[in-house]
This record gives sequence, structure tokens and C-alpha cells, in this order.
Amino acid sequence: MSLKLYLKAILSKAIKDLWNEETDIIPLEYPEFKQYGDYATPVAMILARKLKKNPKEIANSLVEYLKNYPELNKIEIAGPGYINFFISDSFLNQEIKKIIEDENYGKNNSLDGKKILLEYVSANPTGPLHVGHGRWAAIGDSLSRLLKFCGADVTREFYINDAGIQVKLFYESVEAVKSGRPIPENGYHGEYIKEIASMEGDPLLNMIAEQQSTLSKFRVQFDNYFSEKNLHISGAVQRVLEYLKKSGHGYESEGAFWFKSTDFGDDKDRVLVKSDGDYTYFAVDIAYHRDKIRRGFDQLINVLGADHHGYTGRLKAAVRVMAEEAAREVELVILIGQLVSLFRNGEPVRMSKRTGEMITLEELIDEIGVDAARYYLVMRKADTPLEFDIEEAKKQSEDNPVFYVQYAHARICSILRNADVTAISVPEEIIDSPEAREIAIELVKFEEVLVDAARAFEPHRIPLYLENLASVLHRFYNKHRVISEDKERTLKRLSLVMATGRIIKKGLDLIGVSAPEKM
Repeated sequence: MSLKLYLKAILSKAIKDLWNEETDIIPLEYPEFKQYGDYATPVAMILARKLKKNPKEIANSLVEYLKNYPELNKIEIAGPGYINFFISDSFLNQEIKKIIEDENYGKNNSLDGKKILLEYVSANPTGPLHVGHGRWAAIGDSLSRLLKFCGADVTREFYINDAGIQVKLFYESVEAVKSGRPIPENGYHGEYIKEIASMEGDPLLNMIAEQQSTLSKFRVQFDNYFSEKNLHISGAVQRVLEYLKKSGHGYESEGAFWFKSTDFGDDKDRVLVKSDGDYTYFAVDIAYHRDKIRRGFDQLINVLGADHHGYTGRLKAAVRVMAEEAAREVELVILIGQLVSLFRNGEPVRMSKRTGEMITLEELIDEIGVDAARYYLVMRKADTPLEFDIEEAKKQSEDNPVFYVQYAHARICSILRNADVTAISVPEEIIDSPEAREIAIELVKFEEVLVDAARAFEPHRIPLYLENLASVLHRFYNKHRVISEDKERTLKRLSLVMATGRIIKKGLDLIGVSAPEKM
């Protein structure tokens, strides 16, 4: 159990024992200033109204109850009833030793028992993957690693849109190039069409293979590729329409067939079969999500592009209906990723030579490398637009966040090489300075950062944590000499930097970025 969850647990026990009250609302914060402790909680103020007591009186009772816990060095009350916790050095020393000795430190079972289907990228197979797809790939893959690290059973899936008008236009575009005719105006005009036209075999399969090759190069793997075409061939789409009609969730109007999504909170009902008899994309999506539910997943996570913003309400309505049919609870989580804007020395980069439109993921990888591409594409919250400068991403300087974090790991490896150690006897007492304590506090936050990130589906919290840890390490290194003639002090500091290196490496691996030993 992470320290944060442990503190919440003992606070919960204290509240139960003192006032026979149970509460799930026990916020724990990281104070901005060190004088306010390592953790702080306003729980006394939250309880005040319920208990009809003064918050400071509640805080005093909690402090008295918790004062003998060995993990806590000191507890203080601040302001109207904030409780500030100072973690004991003895506990921090024990945790540093665990980090060094336990290869699985930070791994936890907070999501144990969760069976999750995580769908991401799902690009149309009509062109190369662009940078936006790369962002969904980086976020989705990092999230899958994170959820697994926290105990979930995760299946990674790519939905192939290999049916519909876009596929027809793709084939027509390739055939036009092969026969020397102009590509249809509404067809695909990028240079890649000429490349695909020159290949043997099925053009669509060749395009899918190219996308898969790019994803593999980007260190992104899938457990399953699901074909839209099979939903049509198997009759799955027709069967779901029949079920909706029979169950009263669908109706005919104006020559079309509609889904009554307003019954489940959507802003309007949605067409599933148009008046000309063609299925809408949404009809096929319902059949796809029915299949997901029938495969036994209890949580469905979809990482979608910004153009799907209006899709959330209708899809949640459909999943509710299909979950009712299956007679079990299924949670749908939709993560909407915003667009990526690239710059070069401050100037927007707009055009790809290969596609005539957005820069391809392959082009970005070739220019800045996999590590930088993955780091930059996952380092911001998914629902915020992402802007970054290609030239900055290539710099080996503190202004480049991935270099900054990787350099911290390389610096640690260099120190350990100079000390000529691969394993050390960890001393009982390691913390010997305020800077050493600052590192230790950051290290014990690792597991709780992962738990919070997994529960919020926010892998960007990992690079934020790593950058802060790297910053703390660099400050320590600039003030303290690690290897000296004082053998006892050297052993303490080697233990501290070795533990830090282990955590940085684990964190980078969770976002698919390497931890080089030399730079």
C-alpha cells in the first residue's frame, strides 16, 4: 500500500474509532512549502459540519490519536484546522532500502480484478499514421502499461475501419494511379498512394501492414486487431438493430431507423439506418461495443481523437443498453485527445511531403527519435492541445524534458560506475541532509503517483513526476559530493542515488521511453 493510501486508512480508522463515523472523503495534499509538512489534509474542516464540532477540536483529537504511528515524525495543526504530516526519517530509510532490494517496488494491486479492454489509435487504413495518431498511441500504450502495473487485466485493441466509403475511395485512388488515370477528386492524393500502387498484393492490407510497422517502431503493440468488415459479414450489425427494435430502444421514423439515445441522457436520438438503407457509422459502433461486452470485459476504455467530442453521449447510451442486455455492469470511459501542433524554431510545421497534410508519425520518429516522440506526445493531459518544437525536442539541454530526465539516470549510472559498484550494503540510516530527505520524500511518492494516475486514466502524471524527481536529484548533486573519502557517507549517498535511478528507470519504462546509462 502506498504511503498516501496508508495515511488515508489510518485517518479513516481514527474517525471511526473516535466518532463512529465512516467517510470516503479524506483528501491528502502535497503542501507547496516544506514548513507545512510532507502531506496535509483538511479532513477536520470537512467533518466539522457533520460532527457539529469546531474543526480545530476535531484536528486536535486526530493528532492525539495518530501521534504514536512510527511512520510519522511530527503532526501539526495549521490555520482553521489543516493537519500537516511530517514523515519520519526512519520510515524513509526503510523505503529506500526496499526500492534497492525489491525489483517490483511500486507495483501494486489497486486495480486487481479489473478486466479492461483498451482501444486506441484505430486509424482508418487509408493512409499513414499522422502525429495525432502518434499521440493516441503514446497515451494508450502508456496507459496500458500503467494499468497492468497496478494489477489490471488489460487487452489492447486496434479497431480497423476496413469497410465503408473511405475504403472504396482508397481502392479507387490506388487503381487510378495504377492505370494512369487522375485520382478522383474526393479520393486520396498523397504521395503514399503512388507507393502503395507500386506494391504487390492487396493495397488495404499493405497499408495496414505499414501502420503496424510504424507502431512497432514506436514500441506500441496490440493484443488484437478487430476488423469492422467482420461485423458486417457475420451479421452482427443486423442482429443488434433487431435487438434494439425488439427491446423498444429503436424505432422507425421518416424512412430511417433510430436509436432512442435520449432515454439515456443523450441530447437527441440517433439515426442507425438511413432512408437509403445504408448503416451509419454509429450503428456499426454499437455492434462493435456489443461484441466487447460479450467478450466479458467490465471496463471499456476508448482513446478517441478530438473530432469525436460529440460522440460521448450516444456511445455511453449504447453501452448502457448493451450492458442491460448482458445483465451486468459495464463501465465506458472515453478519453478525448486534442490535436498536436508542431513547430520548428517557432514556426508552424504544417505539411507532410508524403501525405500533403499532417506530418506522419514515421517522419517525426525519424527526425527526433522514438524516446523524444513518445515522451513529448504523452507529457500533457490528453484533453489539452499539445504544442512542441521539433528543434527543442532534439536539443541535449535542460530545456528538453526527456533529455533532462534521461540525463538524471545517466548521471546516476556514471556515479555508480565511478564508485565501481553493482550492489551495495544499504546502511540503516541514509538521510543526512535536507536535500537527501527531499529526494527520499519524492521516491516514496512513486507508487501513489501511479495509483492516482491509473485511477484518473492520466499517464501524463508520470513524466511530470519524473521531471520533479530529476530536478530534486540535480539539486542534491550540485550541493553534495556523492563519492568521498568518508566511506560511511559515501555508502549513504550511493544508496540514495541508486534508489533514484531505479525509480527513474521504472517510470520511463511505463511511458515506453528508454533509460540510457550514458549520454
